[in-house]
Amino acid sequence: MKFINIRELSKSPSKYIKSANEEGDVIVTRNGQPYAVISKIDGAEVEDFVLAKHFDLEKQFKRAVKEHKSDETIDARVLLEQIESDSPDGV
Repeated sequence: MKFINIRELSKSPSKYIKSANEEGDVIVTRNGQPYAVISKIDGAEVEDFVLAKHFDLEKQFKRAVKEHKSDETIDARVLLEQIESDSPDGV
């Protein structure tokens, strides 16, 4: 694991992205404090990453499915018509 400050990152970002890909995580610091992490990720890991970082995403998805099944949703065309009719200039 490598630590760099944000100024170093701004000078050569591709160097540190490559480093994260080949050597492991790179911790970016700002004013001496951890600020961000550059980490390798591949397509197969993206879904797991999103679910791990956004705790309520699965809950929101389940709520949306429930609304859809109970016919509590409206067609996108209808929604757009409602938005357009509520707009003061009709756009």
